[in-house]
Amino acid sequence: MFRETMIRKARGQDWEALVSLFIIENKHNAALAPDTVQETTEVLTVEELDAILSDDNSALFVAEHNDTVVGALLGNVVQVACRRWTAPRCYSYIEDIVVAPRARRQGIAQKLVAHFECWARATKATTVELHVWPNNADAIRCYAKMGFINKQLLLSKRID
Repeated sequence: MFRETMIRKARGQDWEALVSLFIIENKHNAALAPDTVQETTEVLTVEELDAILSDDNSALFVAEHNDTVVGALLGNVVQVACRRWTAPRCYSYIEDIVVAPRARRQGIAQKLVAHFECWARATKATTVELHVWPNNADAIRCYAKMGFINKQLLLSKRID
């Protein structure tokens, strides 16, 4: 059904479609982590999109099917300087990835990540990293199929 999906760099005219997708992602994340994520419809301004699109260290890709944006991936590249306790490195980080519900389980997330990996490789990044909520089993399975492994755990403790 979505085999002819094209991955391309986002453009300013994608703003409305991106807002729709990021609202879906925000609602999903708010349901998974209500103590951390607030549900909102104010997920992306035109100015924020312009800043992302003009930042050489950021990448925003969209999946387009039949002239409709059905997925998006926002990521960046991070340079870590050498310090006494860290080795220098360059890695890429996926900040957001979302696929429209009607287009899920069609390989679109994999296509977006593969496209991001090519971009990241060209920036000299050596890894792709991301965070995922531990109760997001579908995403964890999807990432595992793409070769992602658990690298660290973020622990939290309420103190109020």
